Amino acid sequence: MRILALENELTSMRGGQEISLLDVCRGLTGKGHQITLAYVTPGDLEDEYRRISHRMVRVRTYSIDRSRTVASLRDFLDSLWAVRGERPDVVYANQYQDSLFAGIARRFHRTPLVCHLRLPPPDVMCTQFRLGMSQTTRLVANSQQTKRDWVASGYRSEAIDVVHNGIDLGRYVPRAGRSEFRRALGVSALDLLVTYAGRLHPAKGVETLLEGFSLIADKRASHLVLAGPAAVMPGSGGGVRDYRGELRDLAERLGIARAITWIEHQRDMTGLFCASDVTVLPSVWSEPFGRVVIESMACETPVVASRVGGISEILTGEFAAWMVTAGQPDELARRVLEVADLSAADPRIGQRARAHVASRFSVDRMIDGVEHVLLDTVERFRMPSPTAAVAPKLH
Repeated sequence: MRILALENELTSMRGGQEISLLDVCRGLTGKGHQITLAYVTPGDLEDEYRRISHRMVRVRTYSIDRSRTVASLRDFLDSLWAVRGERPDVVYANQYQDSLFAGIARRFHRTPLVCHLRLPPPDVMCTQFRLGMSQTTRLVANSQQTKRDWVASGYRSEAIDVVHNGIDLGRYVPRAGRSEFRRALGVSALDLLVTYAGRLHPAKGVETLLEGFSLIADKRASHLVLAGPAAVMPGSGGGVRDYRGELRDLAERLGIARAITWIEHQRDMTGLFCASDVTVLPSVWSEPFGRVVIESMACETPVVASRVGGISEILTGEFAAWMVTAGQPDELARRVLEVADLSAADPRIGQRARAHVASRFSVDRMIDGVEHVLLDTVERFRMPSPTAAVAPKLH
């Protein structure tokens, strides 16, 4: 199968979406499929993609910027021209924001289009995204919650397959060095080390975490690591909002500033998770999946996470007790302390957490799921009456 895969930025610094596509492409290549990767912005994943791709094509854009319509339209057409020589069996877009380009490429090459849904739909879908999504043949959602969100927006349930994100457990191996990593952070071996890993964004509930951590710090010696970049958001008076600065001010007011380590980007996530006692994902809005949950569990470190979005599809069975109500710092603090005590009393709970991830959220399971959707889509598209597009009609 020849696959034209679309990615925006080849970086590991934005989140799990970009890493997941690399894992999928690597796995599909290993199964004998041919990947042509179109991308807009290079990054630290570029060399890895070059090792696994049949061909890489850099394009200018996947959408049209209305603030510079003429120049952007020229860039858009140049990008379509750059992939003119490909003969893919399927176009595979990694996000709905690339669907306009993907939809036109699918028409040009007379192939089906599969779009991976990694985010819920926006409240208002702009015209170019609606046009692009109207050309999709099949959709892949990263959780049942993400599927429900898109079905509620008018997309056909039977055309959306759920493939949970998966990780390569070989990269998340519990290892020695916990003491050294904590020492590098300036954290005592006796302190409770709580970690948050991800973008600093209001949707992630970091304010709730800071308020909850202040209650934890009142009860026992504790340290908090916030690992991740601040999201770029517009400020109220124009310019860029200093959200990290707002969080630092909140930490000062709560009296916990000296107990926090701020890390812009942490490459050694395994070391950080293994050094931690509890990882927290306190999202207050819908979390489409929650990759950090399975990464931490793979390192045998328990997770306290909000009961929102796809998180409840990960934390099942005995691990459902790790979930809390979003936006409730008191409950968050109590659960972190309970989970830390439980982990100390039952050292094997970390092993069970890793086994849970291995059985349900492995990278091989994810790759098999995406491969099945792509192959089935290509086969159905070649039938005398191919499957219609999945999107609601444009008005």
